Amino acid sequence: MDGSDHAAVAPGRGQPSLRARRRVRDMESVQRRAVALFTTEGFDDVSVERVAAAAGVSPVSIYRWFGSKEALVLWDDFDPPLLEAIASRLHDTGPLEAVRRGVVDELAHFEDRDHDLVLARTTLIHREPALLAASTHGMRALEEAIAAVFERAGLGQDALQRRTWAAVAVAALRAAVDTWQRREGRDALGDIVTRAFHDLEVVPWTT
Repeated sequence: MDGSDHAAVAPGRGQPSLRARRRVRDMESVQRRAVALFTTEGFDDVSVERVAAAAGVSPVSIYRWFGSKEALVLWDDFDPPLLEAIASRLHDTGPLEAVRRGVVDELAHFEDRDHDLVLARTTLIHREPALLAASTHGMRALEEAIAAVFERAGLGQDALQRRTWAAVAVAALRAAVDTWQRREGRDALGDIVTRAFHDLEVVPWTT
């Protein structure tokens, strides 16, 4: 959700290769080590070289996989399947509902598998200014990717309308994640996302 790679993915792209799956597993292992170190010793006080030594990989590999120290926390593999899930739901519902359904359905797999890691990452992001700034940039990239999904589906009168839909959806998602983190992950994130999107429907519009 706060990853650094929000490139749009075409629906039906197929399963990743064995090599790609191994790379994701290796990246997840390194990320767990990094998040644990950053949590206990501070983001600024732990170098990439320290993370590499703890994870048993080279600093070069970390930079090749993640690109930056911030991405060690921000990276996840949530966004590509999320974009596919949104695209697959646009044929029978509106744009915001497609995003909500896509997020909730993908979270059912993602959160169950990595609840503690996601909570630790989200807590770090809110604690560290550099991570929060990078996360904000990543959310902007996700907004652009969702708008591109809407465009490929032929939705909206123009780019402004598609960007508005995407911006509203991402804002609701971000508010939900922030609330989930403040509650220390005690409530199901999918339920909070549903509430956030429902609240969009009852905003009192006045002149």
